[in-house]
Amino acid sequence: MKLKYGYMLLGAMSLMLILFVMNWVRLNTDNFNYFQSFSVTLINQSDYDIVSVELGLVGSNSTHLYTKRLKAGDKSKIKPQLNLVGEGSVYLKYTDTRGITKETSACGYTESLSGRSTITIGNDRIVENIQKCL
Repeated sequence: MKLKYGYMLLGAMSLMLILFVMNWVRLNTDNFNYFQSFSVTLINQSDYDIVSVELGLVGSNSTHLYTKRLKAGDKSKIKPQLNLVGEGSVYLKYTDTRGITKETSACGYTESLSGRSTITIGNDRIVENIQKCL
């Protein structure tokens, strides 16, 4: 009878350990973005549609043009196809329906074009720019 309770205790402890490890990995995946290609999530909180988005490497000819219209209130995830040699930074330039073009940094420093950025666009400025790139 004692052996049966020992196996049940061992099973319960194993299950708790597995759940702990899975939760730890889930919470710490931002630190392990080496295997994810770089992506930008654009959130349009302005009153105007975004008609063009250009992502590129600063000081390079490597650019990615996104021409799908991003309506006011919508969001979109862009995975730019850029070619990086060495290290660099990624810029984002967008144009709205008024014809106004703005530019911001999508990734201030990268060596591997991995990770992600979230950029929230307002009417006259960038509301929020969160960069988690490597």
